[in-house]
Amino acid sequence: MPKSMISKKPSSIKAKYHHKVVSDSAICNTYLRLLDIEPLFARYVWMQLSVFDLSELGLGLLYNILPVDFEPYSIDYAFETPTVDETLQGIWAKFKKVDFSKLYAWMTDFREYIMENFEEEYQASLLAMTAEKAVYGITPYARGVYDPVIAREFLRATFHKLRLLRTPDESWKSMLQHIADYLEMIGVTDDNVFNRIMMLFSAQTQSFVLGLGVLGLSRLPEMDGEYSKVPFMDAQDRIHDLKFRTLDHLQLGFILGVTPLGYGLLLPKNSIYKLKEGKKNPPVIEVLTNKISGIINRLTLSTWAYSNYNRPEEMLNYHKSDKADQYDLLQTQRRFIENWVHARIPPDEANPVRIRQYQNAVLQCVCWRAKRHRWGFKSWESMTEDQFKEWWLDYWTRQGLSRETLNDLYGGMSLWVERARENKLVLGRKVQQIRKRLALSV
Repeated sequence: MPKSMISKKPSSIKAKYHHKVVSDSAICNTYLRLLDIEPLFARYVWMQLSVFDLSELGLGLLYNILPVDFEPYSIDYAFETPTVDETLQGIWAKFKKVDFSKLYAWMTDFREYIMENFEEEYQASLLAMTAEKAVYGITPYARGVYDPVIAREFLRATFHKLRLLRTPDESWKSMLQHIADYLEMIGVTDDNVFNRIMMLFSAQTQSFVLGLGVLGLSRLPEMDGEYSKVPFMDAQDRIHDLKFRTLDHLQLGFILGVTPLGYGLLLPKNSIYKLKEGKKNPPVIEVLTNKISGIINRLTLSTWAYSNYNRPEEMLNYHKSDKADQYDLLQTQRRFIENWVHARIPPDEANPVRIRQYQNAVLQCVCWRAKRHRWGFKSWESMTEDQFKEWWLDYWTRQGLSRETLNDLYGGMSLWVERARENKLVLGRKVQQIRKRLALSV
């Protein structure tokens, strides 16, 4: 258990949460801090999210995944003003998920996607690459692609979630190598995924590319004839002089010495994207830039996301706060799990660092298959319990933990882990569901 929580009573933990998150002073401070960090936040979003989305779109054409299926590309929320009855229940803001399939029909069909976004002379070749997603019992033999569910989930979302969880390049590469067995099911290599996103990061900061560059942060590159040239380090730590002209070269082009055969396209000098009026971004890139602008403009609304379902009287007294009670119950569950693990570590491994590692491992086992609203975790939810166990054992063994101890812990928690996951989900939704029901019943 963290030292900061050993000597504190649950009530003091609840009071601290209330003071820092949902009290009236916390709400005011959160708003002011969000105003302070807005320039940094804008830089972060443009420099990270755009690269994630653009690398996904490149992989989509190569592996038959539609734009609407990718996360975080297809994730966005619109703000709605609550009704008077909802406000009385502490609902200060409503965030409605944007349905990209309704706004952009071309995102849901490969033919429409290619016709809308790529120049006419290349459409036939791109369409010949695509195959419809097969449905067992319906699609004729050899007329569609049967994607392994787990591998598809890793490709469409989890790669990029892992980048956020493991920011250092080496840590991220290690995670990609760990899941390489799943990726090989659909002919994806971890090196290819790493190289694509690193090429985009390098080009974004060391050149100016339409659809990728950021004014004030990107710069004019060194030129080699008609091509931009930027340094780039691949998954094997080799330095290359990356030569390219347009965004699509970075997303899905064949780069000699970097791209394996079959993992890139031979592209012309000029972009294959359909540029409106010869200079405007194609729709698929325009959606991305509009989404990022919206995220930045809505930054201060995060104040109400944190303090939602929180009546005025609850802001003044943590004893009356349902959100503080909810937090306390979730922390009680976490403390139970940590104490349970602590009591089962063999004496020869019972040092504070190793105990903390085992506690993190068991908490991951509970939490990663029970996420309420965080993208990128469906890969683990799609696994059977046996598949997840093997992945979990292998992952933590690579971190230096004893496989035997991990097996013992997994066997012991198998008696209660499903119940713990269910309780976590139920507790996390409880206050929200109660307040929405009360608002409707008034």
